[in-house]
Amino acid sequence: MPGISSVLNIAKEALLAHQLSISVSGHNIANVDTPGYSRQTLALKTSVPTPEGVGFFGNGVRGERIARHYDQFMVQSLTDQNAVVSGLKAQQQSMRVVETIFNEAPGLALNDLMSSYWESWQELTDHPELLSARQNVVQQAELINAQLQSMSAEVIQTRHDIGISIQSNVDNVNSLAQQIAQLNGQISANETDIKKQNDLRDTRDLLLTEMSEAVEINYFETNTGAYTIMLTDGHTLVENNESWRVKWKDDKLHWLSKAADGRETEIPIGSGHELGGAIGGQMEVYSHLAEDDPDNYYGRLNALTNAFIREVNQQHAQGVGMVRFSEQITGSELAVDTTLLNADIDETLASTAITAGSMEINGRSIGRIEGSFATEGLAMGKAYNTATAINDAICGVNAKLTTQVAGDVISTGLLAGESVAFTINGIDVSYTAAANETTTQTANNVVGAINSAIDVYNLDPAHSPKMTLEAVYGDGANGGAVDSIILRNTNQGDESRIIIDGAEDTALELQLGLADGIYVADATHNTGIVSMFSDEPITIAAGTDDRYIEQLGLGGGNISSTDDSGDGKLLFTKEDNMVAASLQGFKYADELQTDGTSFKIWLYNDDDTLALAQPVEVSIERAYTLGDVADAINAALSNASGESQPWVAATVAGNKLVLTPDTSHKFAFGGDETNLLATAGINTFFSGHSANTIGVNELIVNDLDNLAVGTVSENGEIFQGDNSNGLLVTNIQRNEYVQFTGGITDTLDGFYNALVGEIGLTGKTVDRDLEFNSLVIDQMNAMRDNTSGVSLDEEMANLIKFQHAYSAAAKLITMSDEMLQTLLNSV
Repeated sequence: MPGISSVLNIAKEALLAHQLSISVSGHNIANVDTPGYSRQTLALKTSVPTPEGVGFFGNGVRGERIARHYDQFMVQSLTDQNAVVSGLKAQQQSMRVVETIFNEAPGLALNDLMSSYWESWQELTDHPELLSARQNVVQQAELINAQLQSMSAEVIQTRHDIGISIQSNVDNVNSLAQQIAQLNGQISANETDIKKQNDLRDTRDLLLTEMSEAVEINYFETNTGAYTIMLTDGHTLVENNESWRVKWKDDKLHWLSKAADGRETEIPIGSGHELGGAIGGQMEVYSHLAEDDPDNYYGRLNALTNAFIREVNQQHAQGVGMVRFSEQITGSELAVDTTLLNADIDETLASTAITAGSMEINGRSIGRIEGSFATEGLAMGKAYNTATAINDAICGVNAKLTTQVAGDVISTGLLAGESVAFTINGIDVSYTAAANETTTQTANNVVGAINSAIDVYNLDPAHSPKMTLEAVYGDGANGGAVDSIILRNTNQGDESRIIIDGAEDTALELQLGLADGIYVADATHNTGIVSMFSDEPITIAAGTDDRYIEQLGLGGGNISSTDDSGDGKLLFTKEDNMVAASLQGFKYADELQTDGTSFKIWLYNDDDTLALAQPVEVSIERAYTLGDVADAINAALSNASGESQPWVAATVAGNKLVLTPDTSHKFAFGGDETNLLATAGINTFFSGHSANTIGVNELIVNDLDNLAVGTVSENGEIFQGDNSNGLLVTNIQRNEYVQFTGGITDTLDGFYNALVGEIGLTGKTVDRDLEFNSLVIDQMNAMRDNTSGVSLDEEMANLIKFQHAYSAAAKLITMSDEMLQTLLNSV
């Protein structure tokens, strides 16, 4: 039955319980400023009572467990909101730097500098003969160049700095994942249903919060107490005591998985704001500063510079300075050696479309490639759609087709002695039928006659560039029906026109199946091969297998020296196939107009009198390389002068076009329909093609008289006060139809102002979103603190309560001792 010993036991347990309560409260007070700490309390429970005759006698109190005040829903919400706020903060910091780069403050603004440049041209047109006016134009151009180069350098530096921050955050995520995995192991190993590792859990939640600030995550707690943490796309970062890593590579975040055999798999998971957290915010701005993306801020700055250079140079190349060229001039632009990858579209899959986003070339997503039924064994329609999709992606690859035209089937053979005559691109072709010819024999014999005529033409040194054209017999699998005649260009990716004339002059000639016309590479006149030119290696990524690249005829491996079968990837370099000094290697290659056009060269004696009464017209039709262009110039000049050696020799040096007059002659340019001069950097104002390469042509810097303000008259005269070309240059400022990379049409000022406006609007939007979300997270933190935060006032009140309870328990012991002494004294 209960007695004095029972009272002493109750008092002892009460002392211990209230001592523990004081200790827990002291722990709270000590950690009042500890980040991530959750308030703890001792949960008390009455001891099991003792049954007696009069009822159940209580046995006091005992501490059951130390409870952690924790609102899981609120912590989860805070984790999500932390990622949002952290991402916006990172984006805000980066955008402030970007806004500084594109600052349009008076005196520093690119708009002001360009306005001054156009004004200097206007002043020059008023006084084209003044050296000071010419010097002012060059000086204003140099100011623009310096500003653009400075902006480019700052963009590159900012991108580098952001890249360092991204890498630091990625390393931090990996470190946090390891630490959380270790804590998972400790918590799972030491916890029971009652005993919880409250402090370790607080530490883990703090690390989780820090991780959510770096990247957006989802997580849940397992029945062992461990956290499973995943990225938003579902890839696991932490599970039990195991962690996974992420890696920043090729401007994307990759998730890494290591197999049992040690092989590591990298899976790209994002490259922008979709990642959330500081990494997502930084990557969003970083992507706007990356190179080779025409849609981002840096790409559009380069697009502005590219269009500015192109428009000024194309007009400047039409004019003439105050003097004729008497010394060697070298083009400022390189026709670099280009990688050439030929994709022979699989005709058996011609009607199968490739969905948008299934393929990337040089990191740029390719849009939908529509299928089209094959024509006589060639996937012409799909080849055309493929080339269009690649060019629309602006992926650093110029996709070209090869012109091919197929005649109809020759239904009846020619009678013995019957003749046909027609021309192919101006080359006379004639054929007389032998006795008893079949339609197959006629087709093959006419093919031979065409090729023989082309060979004879090409043997003449006066003909340049050479006629890169051939005829082949149609066999039903090469784009032409059986017993038809096919004409096609021999250089891969040569879209030069094929001209047939005279094949329809008589009913007899209709039997050849050829129709008069001018044929260019299109959806029905090509070889079914897409030729991809690039001055860099070409990388193709199309999933995890070859199903898509097989449609392009690039599957199965062995396409390049590094190609593996079945991986959906291809790396193709100049070592695999190259065109030396290709015209496609010019940065402005897409501006070349070679079909039916020419540029004019006026030739003068050393006393400035005309050496020839008319300008020499140089056609570069069928020119494939810069060497072909040089040959065409030399042939045209030699034919015009009647001399074996041209008075102005064209050569190629260091992949640049060089024009060298002999000691008795000078020359000038009288207009260019081909855009070759502007493309090659001959007689241009600017050099370069982008914000970091723009410069003034050395030809002008070294001699201001080469500034082409005037034009050569119809009679070959050059007037000192002529401003006709200068006026046309000034009109560029108001041209509303300037084409920019990406297909946009606008004025130069309008394009740049739209870019600056977008940057400013983005910055304001980020500021506004950050302000709102900061208020939200402040409210959420306050709500969390109501549950988990330590209140010193409340803890002091608890201490007093626990102290009084402890004193009362001690008094109970004293009273029990007195009762025991009384009992002993009475015995």
